[in-house]
Amino acid sequence: MDIGERIKITHITRYAHPHIGGIEAVINQINECLSDEEYEKEVICCSNTDKSSIENGVKYTRCKYLFEIFSNTFSPSFLWELSKVDTNILHYHMPFIFAVIAHFIARPKYKKLVITYHSDIIGYDKIMKPFWYIYKKFIDKTDKIHTLSPNIIDSSKIIKPYKSKCFVVPQGISTNENFDEEKVNNIKEKYGNKKILFSLGRLVKYKGFIYAIEAMKNVKDAVYLIGGSGPLKETFENYIKENNLTEKVVLLGCVDNNELNNYYKACDIFLFPSIMQSEAFGIVQLEAMKHSKPVINTNLGTGVNYVSIGGETGLTVEPKDSEQLANAINKLLNYDDLRLEYGKNARKRVEQFFDIKQNTDKYKEHYNF
Repeated sequence: MDIGERIKITHITRYAHPHIGGIEAVINQINECLSDEEYEKEVICCSNTDKSSIENGVKYTRCKYLFEIFSNTFSPSFLWELSKVDTNILHYHMPFIFAVIAHFIARPKYKKLVITYHSDIIGYDKIMKPFWYIYKKFIDKTDKIHTLSPNIIDSSKIIKPYKSKCFVVPQGISTNENFDEEKVNNIKEKYGNKKILFSLGRLVKYKGFIYAIEAMKNVKDAVYLIGGSGPLKETFENYIKENNLTEKVVLLGCVDNNELNNYYKACDIFLFPSIMQSEAFGIVQLEAMKHSKPVINTNLGTGVNYVSIGGETGLTVEPKDSEQLANAINKLLNYDDLRLEYGKNARKRVEQFFDIKQNTDKYKEHYNF
């Protein structure tokens, strides 16, 4: 490559900005960490609502798709755009079976092939079985495999044999807290200065919120606030009413980004009760931890347990176990010293391993190979 010539990176993914999700957040982070002066950045994705654009130095090619099934979008225009690719680094975000099939049909041009392996395919193993051969063949071709934690490498049947190709760069966050003390106090007063438990995420099954709501039957003198919207909102509302939990559990709906830090700061414990291994990391844990809040998470064996470590920055319980969740909550509510110690450890862990400033050099190191 000539001196002064930019390295071109092309991300291939199902959805991207402005769509919100874990994979989308990782792509945004990589692009934000790499300077426009050194890198030419583009993203090829699917969208039936947003048009192609250039935003913050990143070219987004958004392809219409015919239908979506089993977490895959089927798009002829996506295939066509992939066939026109000529790039230095072709970077796929997995799992995305359609993209793997499209890769062998479209034959894009590239110098290096990189994937970010976010998680195994969860829930569709039998359906996807006919595609395992081509999936493995694709991974054989990769030059490097990026993961968000070492846990993913060790727990995945798919990429464990490729450990020598793997490198870890976790999601990072700014360590600045940026909260409004008056608004924090207002939140506490609104809920009677009770101890506050907080969760944030879409109201969908794999987030496991129903188990945390059920746990509140056995928790006293605390209120559980859940921020987010989703298809299970009505189900949760009915459960809360039927079980007389209206004074204990509050569905906040979507929380404005400008207010999130105030909720993280106001809470005493952050709950992350996800139940499926498709929960690969959980950046919201970091957001709570930077505010010195202990986390209660579940033993998924993914990056979730790399972010917050049971017995160090909080407690870890088994998935789908309301009794264990209640016991963990009560333990941290009843022992102030332990709760505060875990909170301090959480802040230290964020500063040591997840400061976004550290990631720029890590990405550049692994892209410039």
